[in-house]
Amino acid sequence: MITMKVLALGGSGDMGRMAVAVLIESPNITSITVADKDYERAKHLVDLIGSDKLEAAHIDVTARDNLIDLISSHDLVMNTVGPYYKFASIILDAVIDAKKPYVDICDDWKPTLDLLEMNEKAKKAGITAIIGIGASPGITNLMAVIASSKLDEVDDLITAWGYGAEERIGSKPKHFVEPRKFYRKFKDMPAIANAATMHLFYETLEEIPTYRDGKFVNIRPLTDAEPLEFPGFKKTYVCHIGHPEPVTLPRVIKANSVSNLMYMGKTLTDIVRKYTYQISNKELTVSDAAIKFEEEIRDISRDGEFIKEYVGIPPGLSVIVTGIKDGKPLKIAIGNNRVPFGRMAGVTSVPLAIAADMILSGEIAEKGVLTPEEAISDPMGFFDKYAKYCGKNLIGKDVLLTKEIED
Repeated sequence: MITMKVLALGGSGDMGRMAVAVLIESPNITSITVADKDYERAKHLVDLIGSDKLEAAHIDVTARDNLIDLISSHDLVMNTVGPYYKFASIILDAVIDAKKPYVDICDDWKPTLDLLEMNEKAKKAGITAIIGIGASPGITNLMAVIASSKLDEVDDLITAWGYGAEERIGSKPKHFVEPRKFYRKFKDMPAIANAATMHLFYETLEEIPTYRDGKFVNIRPLTDAEPLEFPGFKKTYVCHIGHPEPVTLPRVIKANSVSNLMYMGKTLTDIVRKYTYQISNKELTVSDAAIKFEEEIRDISRDGEFIKEYVGIPPGLSVIVTGIKDGKPLKIAIGNNRVPFGRMAGVTSVPLAIAADMILSGEIAEKGVLTPEEAISDPMGFFDKYAKYCGKNLIGKDVLLTKEIED
């Protein structure tokens, strides 16, 4: 019997728990090690799920020798340890030295470039490392490839994400542990900053790259952009944010401009700006700002006027591409129509788990450090796999909302 052992770094975190729940079901995988700096949390998840495929391990990812030893006893590393601007490079460097394949959901542009610099080293080690295979980046990249393929020439490519329309949701994976159930044991512990929120603030503190008129330019984060116009939905307030799509998609798609936009609503974006200002003035740390931001969201989410901002806005992940087809201007818009259970955890971690399984099954064999658009040659085939988690008897085209309009 062939054994396939996955090391889930950060597997007891909010994103990791979903990816673990999905991978347990794969016939390609015989065991998953849930590894965390907080061993008690890793063990708690393993005990709650109760699968004989799972075991817990303690690991501090900054302890290089220990990390390499742990990686070496597994067949693939799935990394959800955030924030990636702190840990991505040191983890991938250890993975390459251990010569094991790798997947992550890195959503920071600077670490993405750092990881891509390791491409030749990964090739020499003979490994496949897919970075940023989550929601944005990840799903958005593959949507962008599909949309761009419908055009003869691409002018403007927008990837966007935010608090979107209420898409239909798939069933809960059998082994997924709800956050409320998982955190019940730790309810009396001090608040811990959410890595995704820390990432958000990190991306607002310095200039970010975007791609305009065929070249990279730096702009201030949270800069207003033209309202997002996804056919069938209202014009939506958006701003620029520092995700990896503008620095990776031009490597594969020839376009004049590529941007990544965020739609959290004007009210919430202004709150982000407030905390960014306080971080910049050293009134708050990124960690403290993340905790306060989460608390403020919970308070204002009860406000009916605040909720109205989100009525009629586009799906939570959107891509809009404009260009030329058969000599005529054409706009292609693709968004989520169906999504996996789990909100952010579902749309982020299901793609991660699918990519891990595709590497282990031999469906993805190219070596080096690869972005989703480079690693996955058949995006719609990927969405066929993704559709399984979005509802019964669905295929890729069922989970994507596609609009084509002569511009």
